[in-house]
Amino acid sequence: MSFPNYTTADTSDGTMDPTSLGQQIIADPLITTDFEGVNTSGDNFTLLFVATPSPAEQSQCDAVVAAHSGLPAYQDNLVDQIKNKRDNDRLENDVLAEYPPSSGNYFSCSTKSQDNWSKLSSLDSRGLVTYPFEVTTNDERGTYTIVDSADLSAIMGTVSAAVFTERALAQTYISAVLAATDETSANLAAQPYLEL
Repeated sequence: MSFPNYTTADTSDGTMDPTSLGQQIIADPLITTDFEGVNTSGDNFTLLFVATPSPAEQSQCDAVVAAHSGLPAYQDNLVDQIKNKRDNDRLENDVLAEYPPSSGNYFSCSTKSQDNWSKLSSLDSRGLVTYPFEVTTNDERGTYTIVDSADLSAIMGTVSAAVFTERALAQTYISAVLAATDETSANLAAQPYLEL
C-alpha cells in the first residue's frame, strides 16, 4: 500500500535519500505498520507499507518526511567519491615524490609503494638491509642508490610528505562538501578535485 504522494519539496531541505528516509521511518516508534520501502519517480516519492497506516501513523510519516534531509547522504556520496579519487587515482597514478630534491628521480606514492617502503624500513631496523641499496624509480627507467639508514629515512619522509600533502588537499574539498548547505553547492565544492 503506498502512502501518500510526496515531493522533495516536502522535506526540510528539498532533498531526499530513500535509504536514510526508510531507516528513519523504520526507527520511528510511532509508525508500527510494516514498512516496505520508498518508491521514487523524479522529485516525487511515496512510502510503501504492507497495509494502510493509521491516521496517527500517517501524520507521523508527514512529520518524518518534513524533518528529513537528504543532504547528509548526498554529501557522504561526494566524500566517498573524493576519497576514491584520492586513494585509487591520485595516489596510485598522479602523485609522485621526488628524491633527492631536483634530481628527477620520482617515486610512487601508491598504497603498495608505501607498504614496500615500510617493509624496507622494518628490515633496516633489524639490520637486514645491506648498503648501498638500489631502488627503481616510478617509471622503471632510473634507479637511486640509498647509501644508509638516514638516506632511507629521508626518502621515506619525502614519500610520506607527498602523501600527506595530497590527503590535506583532498580534505579541504571534503570539508567544503560537508559545509555545503545544498546539493548544488556540495557539487561545486567537490568538482574541482574530482576533475583533477
